[in-house]
Amino acid sequence: HSGKSTSLNIQLVESAIYLKEIVIVATKPKDMPQNEMAAVSARSFSVEETRRYAGGLDDPARMATAFAGVTMSSIGQNAIIIRGNAPKGVLWRIEGIEIPNPSHFAGADVAGGGFVTLLSNQVLANSDFYTGSFPSEYGNALSGVFDMNLRKGNNEKAEHTFQAGLLGIDVASEGPFSKNSKSSYLFNYRYSTLGLIEPVLPEETNTIRYQDLSFKLNFPTKAGEFSFWGVGGKDFGKKNEELVLDPLEREFEDDILDNEFGFNIGATGITHKLNLGENTLLQSSVASSINDSYWDEERLNTFDELQPEKSVRNMTGSISASTIVNHKFSRKHSIRTGILHHQHFYDLKIREAVDHQLPLNTKVDDNGWSSRWQAFHQSKFRFNDSFILNAGVHSQYFALNNQLTVEPRTSLTWNINYQKSISLGYGNHSQMEDMKIYLLQDGSGANPNKDLKFARAHHLVLSYDWLIKEDLRLKVEPYYQLLYDVPVIADSSFSMINFEQDWFFNQALENTGKGRNYGVDITFEKFFSDNFYYLVTGSVFDSEYRGGDNVWRDTRFNRHYAFNMLGGKEWKVGVQGDKLIGLNLGLNLMGGMRTSPLNETASITAQEEIFNENMAFTKSEPSIYQFDVTFTHRKNKPKYSRVWAIQIKNLFGSKDFDEYRFNYQTQAMEKNQSKVMVPSISYKIEF
Repeated sequence: HSGKSTSLNIQLVESAIYLKEIVIVATKPKDMPQNEMAAVSARSFSVEETRRYAGGLDDPARMATAFAGVTMSSIGQNAIIIRGNAPKGVLWRIEGIEIPNPSHFAGADVAGGGFVTLLSNQVLANSDFYTGSFPSEYGNALSGVFDMNLRKGNNEKAEHTFQAGLLGIDVASEGPFSKNSKSSYLFNYRYSTLGLIEPVLPEETNTIRYQDLSFKLNFPTKAGEFSFWGVGGKDFGKKNEELVLDPLEREFEDDILDNEFGFNIGATGITHKLNLGENTLLQSSVASSINDSYWDEERLNTFDELQPEKSVRNMTGSISASTIVNHKFSRKHSIRTGILHHQHFYDLKIREAVDHQLPLNTKVDDNGWSSRWQAFHQSKFRFNDSFILNAGVHSQYFALNNQLTVEPRTSLTWNINYQKSISLGYGNHSQMEDMKIYLLQDGSGANPNKDLKFARAHHLVLSYDWLIKEDLRLKVEPYYQLLYDVPVIADSSFSMINFEQDWFFNQALENTGKGRNYGVDITFEKFFSDNFYYLVTGSVFDSEYRGGDNVWRDTRFNRHYAFNMLGGKEWKVGVQGDKLIGLNLGLNLMGGMRTSPLNETASITAQEEIFNENMAFTKSEPSIYQFDVTFTHRKNKPKYSRVWAIQIKNLFGSKDFDEYRFNYQTQAMEKNQSKVMVPSISYKIEF
């Protein structure tokens, strides 16, 4: 289209045998991962998919819920559950560097989730997504990996984008630094629309503001290619509703609470790529990341005076350095090996009132440094064009408690013909807990969890892939995952497998828990061609765990099934075909989350929800259906393009279970179900 240039990166795969004459035919499925050492449970996703998929809201995490094996935590969150694993088990990487979850209000309600990603699709390049048994270069993850890349700016022509919508205002620009240079810049800045219109909103409207910035500067030189990149977001929220001073008029706890919170996240780094001859690529990076959040809550006391109730200061980050070497020994053998160092820093102070009384009780109060090392090696053997073996190992060492893992990874692929293949993959994986879990304090000020081992998992995946036609594909993946060394509370049903978020968690843990996830994922997909596409996925699975009481139960995330139907079509209209209309629809159906029975008597006495933990997760909430729609209208002009877009997530307002609340009026516990519909209307101009 007229507003943007199109850049194509075309990669060829070298044959393992010599041929006298070849004809190159583009038969590689469009969803094959960028990482050629990934054989199972992996796919790439493009910028166009994040824009096109109904309900995606231009968010890679929300878009991923359309993929097989992936369900969402709740409609209002972008936290994803992969094959029954907790959202916190996902690893996020940008430009090859591990970063904190890059979402606005990250971890506020769900560890591993937030409201929407702070990465604009204006700056994303094609990236990879993994749902299990990932290659050996990925560590510190139990469930999945988002391996995202920032694209290079156009080094021949300056281009600009302005977009305004209900979710925010975006300004993006890219181009060469000069006419005589191949260096380029790319950046995108976004500010929330709610923040802009706040001055004209009623005083009692709660304040929600967020902004983010992403950029990449690219410098090709004789000494290799240098890139300087960064992503960052700043969030703020404050309750502005008036407190209810009259006890007879109070309905819920929120009527006597006042809140203010903020979340700041960022990562920036320098990457250097250097070709050492024709067969070797050296990639080195230095980066820093930070996640700094606070939360202050006050509560009316018996004298109708506000007094502190909760206080969170949670700052964690790291300075990272990595060196990775890719080398091809021959057409049949190539390797990828590397070492990564993370120097973690933290400053934590988390306090909470006990029975609404002062002074606040300290849960965590610590600051300092600790280091973590990762090393990996992986080899790819192409015995011929039919059989491919990937074999490697990943190792991780955490200096805080001297924990070391050695994790073998392997996969074998049999290409039956150019259309069909069967792959078998195995991986051993591990993940550290959030820093506040290691540093929480007991009554004596000691750290009972400081010596916790990594949670571990075995992943086994069998994959059948059939490229029926160049644009039509069927994939079936049965899998089994065995989790072990999972932190649990002794003689309790509690397990970190079920952890969503609890800022004030303060219990001693031991690594005696287990878990198992097994099921089958099915994908039937028509790639975008002839102006339309569709994606149908189905997952049937079980997710179970064993807590400190040695009883096997369903996990919180055991929805048992998830089905998705997604599709869209585009039409060229107008006299000269300069208008493009797009309609994308999505339907999602999945089982309900597991919950524990409410202990009514104890909850009413405490005026807050208390569950019967002896019957943990024996209840299933009702199934959830969700209908999403995206409508776009593009007009191409000689020197610019403009696009109107309407996106609606959960069009029919399907309800999602939230919590139980004590009602002061009825003196009973009430079930609170949120009815979240997320609309987004935007206008974009590209020139």
